Amino acid sequence: MRLAITADHLAKLRQLALQSKPNESCAFLLGKANTDVQVSEIFYVKNADFTPVSFNISADDIILAYKTAEQKSMDVVGIFHSHPAPARPSQTDLRYMEINPVVWLIYSTTQDKFAAWLLDGELQQVDIRA
Repeated sequence: MRLAITADHLAKLRQLALQSKPNESCAFLLGKANTDVQVSEIFYVKNADFTPVSFNISADDIILAYKTAEQKSMDVVGIFHSHPAPARPSQTDLRYMEINPVVWLIYSTTQDKFAAWLLDGELQQVDIRA
């Protein structure tokens, strides 16, 4: 599996992460998932935790993201957030990944690096194709 996302989308997510510092940032990735995951649009949301060590998306924002995707004939294909650490899922992320079986794209603000992950029985790194 690969995550197909444009360089422009990655640049916008990086900018969001850097502007949100020291807090974590977050967004939904909308598009289509077949063999690969194709990101067509970013749906920006606020980190309801307002903290540098975690993120939380309000129930209203979650519902709005799914409604927006449906209205545009897309799916929520991924969740993005930033970390002030390596771009690897935290223990909290792993718990949420169990109930949100989509690609998780993480940007490390300390290493200026993206990594994508999927929890499908076991944690798998997903190739990013920009």
